[in-house]
Amino acid sequence: MDKILVIRYGTIGDTIFASAFYRELRKSLPSAQIDILVDKIAYGVMEFCPYINNVHFVNGKYKNILSYISLFKNYDTVYFLKNDSFFSLTAFLAGVKKRIGFGVRRNKFLTLKSPYKNDKHEIDCYLDLLRISNFQVESDKTELWLNQKNDDNVKKFINLKASKNILIQAFSRFPQKNWIDDYWKKVITFLVNECNCQVYYAGGEKDCEFYNKINETFSDEMKIPPVNLCGKFSISETMSFVKNMDLVIGIDSGIIHMAAALDIPSILLNGPTSLVRWKPRSSKCHVITKNFPCSPCLLESGKKELCKGMDSKCMEAITDGEVIAAIKDILQVKK
Repeated sequence: MDKILVIRYGTIGDTIFASAFYRELRKSLPSAQIDILVDKIAYGVMEFCPYINNVHFVNGKYKNILSYISLFKNYDTVYFLKNDSFFSLTAFLAGVKKRIGFGVRRNKFLTLKSPYKNDKHEIDCYLDLLRISNFQVESDKTELWLNQKNDDNVKKFINLKASKNILIQAFSRFPQKNWIDDYWKKVITFLVNECNCQVYYAGGEKDCEFYNKINETFSDEMKIPPVNLCGKFSISETMSFVKNMDLVIGIDSGIIHMAAALDIPSILLNGPTSLVRWKPRSSKCHVITKNFPCSPCLLESGKKELCKGMDSKCMEAITDGEVIAAIKDILQVKK
């Protein structure tokens, strides 16, 4: 029996992109033992994945190298979906026969390499690792795996009397991705007062203060007060909550990628992030962007930080009117 370890720790979006890889690998090797090495965030996405057998967790690096070597010795093949010189070295020292990853400087000691290109979508880069392994790739669709108990729990928070339930994800740990608070206020006011929608806020507990700041400006203007659910759900519960939404509106974030994987309509407000590499792979995702000549700049090597302060000019250029027009089209609101 083939024994395979796949390494992909990192953000929620990265992990969702890798879902296509896990599915296609399992199709090619239905009887193999396929295990993953992930961190806590990635596990929240992978908790109910049917394509894997066992989960191992990243716990530091060099101070635990001997435990990693001991772990890696159990596998014939290691796939590196994350460029990491430490783990490629560890797999080499453990004597793993097949070490498959991307041909970048950080990935040394590989036995099989695929190009990693900034002008190619991350999902396609992952699937190229299967193609160079002579496995067939049938689909590049991302997916998520939900739990019925989570679904039952999150439905307690949903307003069944509202015409539509809308999830807003407005803040990122990268401030360059954030939109203008006053614009969010206008969009949320339109959703509530003109469309009779129930608006929810999502994010980590640390995001509560940002949404509370927006809510404080509404006073008594709102027919249906927005509900702040930041920090209320685990990642797997958040996926179930997204599944029960009529529309998700947000910046480049894990929640937007959840919506894409679950075929929920979404509106992405994008500025500094590369759409070529990170665009949600869904026909139901409406992208609003301004294509500034300096974009994308976020996480792109060799790019200077042109925007001063906390606001990105490419995000400021997106108007509330454009977002409201997209909402009208998606929700079929009469103009």
